[in-house]
Amino acid sequence: MASFSLFKFFRKRKITLRQELWITLLVVIFVGFISSVLISTNSARNYFSTQLYLKNVDNASSLALMISQLEKDPVELELLVSATFDTGHYKRIELQDPNGEVIVKRIFTDKLDNTAPAWFRALYQLKVQPGVGQVNNGWQQFGTLFVESHSQYAEQALWESALKLFFSFLVVAFFACAISAYLLRKILTPLDDVVYQANAFGDKRFIKSKVPNTFEFARLVQSMNLLSTRFSRIIKEDNKRLEELRFKAQHDELTGLANREYFSATLEAHLQKVKDHAHGALFLFRVVNLDKISDQISRVEMVNFLRRFSQVLTQFLESNQAHFSENYIARISHTDFTVLFSDTDDIQALSEQVSALHKSIIDEYKNIDLAILHSCTYIEKNDTRFDLLRRVDSLLKTAGNKPGVQAKVIDNKQKSEIFDDSTGWQQAIENALEQKTIQLNCLEVRSFNDSLLQHQLSLSLEFGGEHYKASYYYQWANRLKLLARLDWGLIKQIVMQYGEAPPNELISVELSAQTLMDDTALASVLTYVSAFPDLAKNICFDIRENIAVNEKEIFKEFCEQVRCMGAKVALKRVGPEFTKIKNIQEFGLEMLKIDSIYGHNISYSQDNQTFLRGVCTLAHSIGIKVVAQGVTSQDDIDTLVNLGFDGIIKES
Repeated sequence: MASFSLFKFFRKRKITLRQELWITLLVVIFVGFISSVLISTNSARNYFSTQLYLKNVDNASSLALMISQLEKDPVELELLVSATFDTGHYKRIELQDPNGEVIVKRIFTDKLDNTAPAWFRALYQLKVQPGVGQVNNGWQQFGTLFVESHSQYAEQALWESALKLFFSFLVVAFFACAISAYLLRKILTPLDDVVYQANAFGDKRFIKSKVPNTFEFARLVQSMNLLSTRFSRIIKEDNKRLEELRFKAQHDELTGLANREYFSATLEAHLQKVKDHAHGALFLFRVVNLDKISDQISRVEMVNFLRRFSQVLTQFLESNQAHFSENYIARISHTDFTVLFSDTDDIQALSEQVSALHKSIIDEYKNIDLAILHSCTYIEKNDTRFDLLRRVDSLLKTAGNKPGVQAKVIDNKQKSEIFDDSTGWQQAIENALEQKTIQLNCLEVRSFNDSLLQHQLSLSLEFGGEHYKASYYYQWANRLKLLARLDWGLIKQIVMQYGEAPPNELISVELSAQTLMDDTALASVLTYVSAFPDLAKNICFDIRENIAVNEKEIFKEFCEQVRCMGAKVALKRVGPEFTKIKNIQEFGLEMLKIDSIYGHNISYSQDNQTFLRGVCTLAHSIGIKVVAQGVTSQDDIDTLVNLGFDGIIKES
């Protein structure tokens, strides 16, 4: 009944294969241990019984022979029997006449010092038959002699032998358990890899495992690796197709630069981001007499010239990265090229440098009367795309079309409302963090049925008694290498506000590249968050797409660390480099947040629709949600629904 109840208990309770194997091993070892002790003890008892019986027979025969050779004097008989009884370990020596009457009888009545417990003596009691010898008087029978040795001495020896056997087999069982544990760990190591791979699949990370030598495990791992390989192949093929679609839709076929449509969306998105606190500048380049030149040179030379001109602009941007944080270059017409700078404060210096490069181009093409013009202006508050392009275009029209290089610069730089230099910005940001004059801003990530997916949190700092959003100070913080400190301040503020009572929805937090590249800063953030496990499982770390592309190994390790603490990872500002992310199925991403460049006016861009539909299909195939940023019009929202998006980020 007890074993049946135990069986029902194990059936109801979920136990691991390792536990089942351990239970089986322990049962086998226990049964073998008990069986060995019992069998050995029983064998010893039978051996002692046999030896005692033979001793009784030998002693009875020898004593009977001695008595037969003596005179049958009662006193001598008594003395001989007593002497024999006292010198040996006998329980009884008895001499009977032929009629069964007792002639001499000695019985042991004292108590022996026996340490064997009563249950052992009762269980392993030695039942030994007495030895029988015939005593003769001449040719006549004098009597019958019974000799019975004392069995308690043998029982004591049997108990001591049983104890030795018990502890010997116990030591053997212990070593058997240790060896079994080692062998079991070796055998089940592939199973741990299989379980890890299965859990990774559940976490949307389609990884591969080493194929073990065990046949059954090898078949399972090979099947799962095949599934992972198929996912990888499908993703690679989709990435290649998406990259071709994206490049064709967004780039000029001749020069490889962004086309007018993509640049217009980029400029519009940038103006939306900086509408409250304008920063950046726009350059417009024009080869005025390009149509006349095309009549003087061949088409091949014309193509080479345009590509050379594009290369010069690209080299100009690469050599001046210290003067801006981001740049976007495009060919917006047959003769016009444009560059958008983010966070630049000296367009006059940039204009002079690019003019020098253009002069070198003119020197290369001395046989052609080139006229290369450019104009530049700072972005002003409340600028629209049309206002900005019209301003730089009007400047070019005033320059004329004389051969050579000409530049028109509008020095309309707007001074910061609070700080004018890097020192002021650094002190202000550090003071806000130290004095904790900060607060959280929240954007809601909602599905199209208005259910809440995430709270997207960012940090506002107080400058001069007023709180400013991240878009106001981000560029200066990035330039001053203060983003890691801002991330740490954001995490501490979130823990302070939600540590005791985490929300039911995910909390989205962006970590900068400076934090991910700093081992100490990253360890501090993850260790601090992991101290609040209920909050950690509701946190989703947003990482920019370019980090996943440029620092793949760091990003992959970060995803693994975050997964171990129960948090999640999302990619932010996804778009231009999405197809460059290799093995995206191994990261276990929660969400993709498409850049506002793609979401803005998506209803009017068939090429971008095709690209984003492919992104959604690929992401959904591995369980990743896709949301869009910067979408405000209902037409765009309806288009995103048809493309397969899961939601949008509601702008405040």
